[in-house]
Amino acid sequence: MLLKEIFKQTVDELSHADVFHGHGVEIAEDEVVLLLMSVLDVDFVELNEMTNTAINSPQQAKIQAVLQQRIQQKIPMAYLVGFSVFAGLKFKIDERALIPRSPFVELIDSGFMPWVDLSKPAKVMDLCTGSGCIGLAIAHYFSQCQVDLVDLSAAALELAKENTAQLELDSQCHVIQSDLFDSMAGQYDLIVTNPPYVAEEEYVALPQEYSHEPKMALVSRFQGMEIPVKILFQAPDYLSDDGYLFLEVGYNDQVLSEILPEVAFNWIDFTVGGQGICVFSRSDLLKYRESFKQFLEKHVA
Repeated sequence: MLLKEIFKQTVDELSHADVFHGHGVEIAEDEVVLLLMSVLDVDFVELNEMTNTAINSPQQAKIQAVLQQRIQQKIPMAYLVGFSVFAGLKFKIDERALIPRSPFVELIDSGFMPWVDLSKPAKVMDLCTGSGCIGLAIAHYFSQCQVDLVDLSAAALELAKENTAQLELDSQCHVIQSDLFDSMAGQYDLIVTNPPYVAEEEYVALPQEYSHEPKMALVSRFQGMEIPVKILFQAPDYLSDDGYLFLEVGYNDQVLSEILPEVAFNWIDFTVGGQGICVFSRSDLLKYRESFKQFLEKHVA
């Protein structure tokens, strides 16, 4: 069979299956592209040039085997093929960390302008880094940046180290194990973070695909907002005077706004989709610090 025939057949089968798309992909076609790149051991450009290439029987069998595993076990495709594409870069991925997916891509594309100028030397922290995808993408595209990849999970940090080496960014990036800011010191010009923000009751209702991801990277107490508010409270101590924090809470942006009604959140509008990233200057974080403190004292033991 030709590649174009296999592509259509595989997309049709996956499209009619009871699966959830959303782990770094949006539609069945995206998943099949990852599958074919893996089985044929080619990149995206090479794959597009193989439309009329004949695919041998062993390769067809491998494609079908992975497809059935995807459908029957509800394992996200990125875990099955062992990689994901984020911000135009290929990251190794497995069940040690969340599959890369975030509107941070658009902010990286724009260099976090107008808030931060990453063309100048900058110290960056990627807090709750997981696979390291956000911080490593920043380091890759902005060679002036020194980036600390921070996470509580030792397993996730091992994966972040592997991605750092794969992208040849060891001179720019350092991996640090820390429970949020507990083991951190110094000040940063930019802190980016995509922390756990899913409530327990939401987690149990998620599609089965999420059960393959580390729960500690998804779930936070009190409507999912304990960890995000802790970050808002602690971050100004680690920001330079002109520094900025970018915090992602996804579809729970309204929840965060509602539990802190006195805080004027600056939610970023994205042109290519996505939601739930707010930006704070250090001075604004200090302005609302008492509100963050009161929330934590009231709801967090």
